[in-house]
Amino acid sequence: MKKIGLTLFCCLALSAIAQQDGKWCVGLQWGLQGNNSELSGGMQTANARFHHNSYGSGSLNLNLRYDHSKHWMLMTGLGFGSYGYEFALSQNYSLLKGKEESQYSKLRSSFGTVGMPLMVFYKFNPNCKNAKWILGAGYVQTLSGQQRITQTYLEGAEGNPSGNCLKTTATNSGGISSLLRIEVGRERVFNNGRILGITMLFNAGLKQTAQAEVTYKMDGLEYNHSFTNKGNFVGLRLSWYFRAFKNTVTKQN
Repeated sequence: MKKIGLTLFCCLALSAIAQQDGKWCVGLQWGLQGNNSELSGGMQTANARFHHNSYGSGSLNLNLRYDHSKHWMLMTGLGFGSYGYEFALSQNYSLLKGKEESQYSKLRSSFGTVGMPLMVFYKFNPNCKNAKWILGAGYVQTLSGQQRITQTYLEGAEGNPSGNCLKTTATNSGGISSLLRIEVGRERVFNNGRILGITMLFNAGLKQTAQAEVTYKMDGLEYNHSFTNKGNFVGLRLSWYFRAFKNTVTKQN
């Protein structure tokens, strides 16, 4: 709660400082992201049919930005997304058109998150079409719930399993965690003041937030692996900011 309080205080402080000829914008942001986890224990050798994939998901954000000057901009907001684990076993599949089956049997463990970013951006000079590059850095406070997910996959037809199986148990510790974030993007300002932008995000978690235990049996051999997750991800975002509104300060003679 102290970290969330500190983030809210910083946002309020920025709002109080911005009592000058700057512009506020409210916008929506959609995107995709890939979360990575790392091997932390168990067997280092895996069966060739086992796959540890990046966890792909979507995101939705409500952003509030303050364009302080021609070159500097502050941004905060509220974002919703997820992270987790994806494990799979490769399968045989048909090459006949119209009869192709899924090549992988997957187990996905998903943990929802709410994030509050606090970013500072440098805006480069625009070109003749009023498009420019932006570069930002900051951090994100995330909040997630405590959760434990257990899943099992048995290979073979229903009622006639082959003996091969895959089982995962993923645990999310929940609570508050922090991500360091760098953003690189391109945006265009239209004549009506609206802004369209696309941004690449790079995020590094500061502590472990989830762990997963994987056990599986293939061709009579048993394997086990452990994985940890800090919430690290790379994302792509598409942003649309509505018409800006300026601060107004009443002067007294």
